[in-house]
Amino acid sequence: MRVSLVGFLFLFLTGSLFAIPDRDARGDRVENFVALQSKIKVSLTKRNFTEGERIPLQYSIQNVGKEVVRIFPAGDFRYSFQIIIKDEDDRLVSPLEDPEFHDPILKRRTTVVNLVGDENKEIALHRNESFSKTIYLDEYYAFLPGKKYFITGYFYPNYTEDKDSFLRSENTSSFLLEKSSKERNFTPLAQNLGETGLITPEETIFLFLGSEMKKNWESHFKWIDFSEYILNYDRFSSVYAESHSGDRDAVVEEFKRYLTESPSGKLKYFKVLSVDYPSKNDARVQVYVERMIGRFKTRYEYSYSLKKDEANRVGYWQIKNLLVKVKK
Repeated sequence: MRVSLVGFLFLFLTGSLFAIPDRDARGDRVENFVALQSKIKVSLTKRNFTEGERIPLQYSIQNVGKEVVRIFPAGDFRYSFQIIIKDEDDRLVSPLEDPEFHDPILKRRTTVVNLVGDENKEIALHRNESFSKTIYLDEYYAFLPGKKYFITGYFYPNYTEDKDSFLRSENTSSFLLEKSSKERNFTPLAQNLGETGLITPEETIFLFLGSEMKKNWESHFKWIDFSEYILNYDRFSSVYAESHSGDRDAVVEEFKRYLTESPSGKLKYFKVLSVDYPSKNDARVQVYVERMIGRFKTRYEYSYSLKKDEANRVGYWQIKNLLVKVKK
């Protein structure tokens, strides 16, 4: 009897030591097992970026084990793919807007899908398979030119149900942000306008959209000819046209408030594509624009029409019209 009891204890202890991880209802190992047979890497396309340039960071999760790994990326990637960025002085770089990490409904997502798309509810990785996610750092962080930055990634396999289990990237990626030559040309010109009295249509749009990104609305509005620009917005055009001259200022003020609310999303990136001159006093500027509404990115092509402001500010241009085309 004593021998049998000792044997039973031995089998119980050895069985506990060599027990396999828990499995789910389908017999697959649970996501806590992901850390044991997966590795995370973060990488950049190059080491030097110019101010205003896109900075794509690629997350890569690879199954280096023998069994299937299942991960459950959250709908908002910032839950599952978290980033720590430090500058060359070892100071933490904070995002432009902290994500609201609220607790979503804790619901096991069981729909199995393939690796196509970013909004997968569940991703199954077999041996040597990997899943990648590209995050544009310039959309979420404000980097200072002349500094070097270091990025470490943290991946949560199932953030909605387990906020304690995560994987740290096995590497740290870095890049140097260089000053834009175009930016250096614009700044002295903007500071010396009183002396030169000249500014190009391209520079006008650069200052116009740049002030929107910085929410400097006083500077933003000074480039608009509201008597024409407001007519592009159906919500205000008829009211403005039918109002007495003494009441139009009030309509314009309401229009300004509407513009500051970013109804079409937050401006994250823009690039001037081309400039042409239909006449001596008219210009047209094509601009590529990216905006964020929540976590969704929308791409546009803006066509600004400008005219010379000969009446009040000789040498300046004012925006009188805007045509918007959504890019797929």
